[in-house]
Amino acid sequence: MIKDIINTDGPVDMIFMVKQSTRAVSNNGSPYLSLILQDVSGTIDAKMWQIEDSDIELTTPGSLVRVNGLVGMYKGHPQLKINELSFVDQDSVDMSKFIPTAPRSIDDMKKELKSDIELIQDDELKKLTITLLKENFEAYTTYPAAVTVHHAYLGGLLYHSLSICSLAIKVQEHYPFLSLDYLVSGSLLHDIGKTKELSGPKAATYTDEGNLLGHISLGAMMVYQKGQEMKISPEKLDVLTHMVLAHHGEPDFGSPKIPATPEAYVLHALDDLDAKMEILFEAFKTTEEGTFTTKIPWMENISYFKPHSLNKDKK
Repeated sequence: MIKDIINTDGPVDMIFMVKQSTRAVSNNGSPYLSLILQDVSGTIDAKMWQIEDSDIELTTPGSLVRVNGLVGMYKGHPQLKINELSFVDQDSVDMSKFIPTAPRSIDDMKKELKSDIELIQDDELKKLTITLLKENFEAYTTYPAAVTVHHAYLGGLLYHSLSICSLAIKVQEHYPFLSLDYLVSGSLLHDIGKTKELSGPKAATYTDEGNLLGHISLGAMMVYQKGQEMKISPEKLDVLTHMVLAHHGEPDFGSPKIPATPEAYVLHALDDLDAKMEILFEAFKTTEEGTFTTKIPWMENISYFKPHSLNKDKK
């Protein structure tokens, strides 16, 4: 597994899934391949400096390849130098070893999704939420929530959305003046644009419209256009669309609008919290207790300390 080789030096003969593949040109003008390879334990950067056209065909995102090469450190990060690639038939291997999946089964999450929708009392918001999720159901329940940063695994979009919804329900219980209807609908729909932004459930890349428009704009358009088709009351549609537009909080983080309703602010805060806790959770997987993580770019480039467990001796 990748987790077993990232801190080693030496030869490698392993099967990986191609997560990303880029054809680049070196300083001397020679073409090479820059890859990100993955299995369920993580990812590793890889370079293949001498390539043929067949190598490019083998390394389409989502394909499996057998890699013969050398792993070592480059500028403080593990990197795999590829000497040779060969094709691997996906039917011949256990794909669960190569596609990271959500911590919960998709069937269980679908049941929770149905229960959450039932919490929406307003008929218009409930119908709009049901319609949008039904029209994008396959992508919504299988796509990752991101390409690399957080919840970047099969079912990650659904897992992230349900996590925020669960937190939002608890927040509304503590602050009853908040609208549970807006919080539930907004939580479930805030990232609906990722069903258009991303290319698929495995080895996801950004689509052309994803690169050009981004998931926030795409999601806001999906909500607003469908709401107009369904003749949703203007204020309800404006408020819900605003929640989608404002869920990243600030322009510096890609948010077209700053939260201007209490529910939009809560959604932004919970979205930020859930994403960052997932980032820390993943970082702690490869961090020994009593030591610091590497610097985390998405969290102010800070290294976080992983304390020793206080409950090891307790039954």
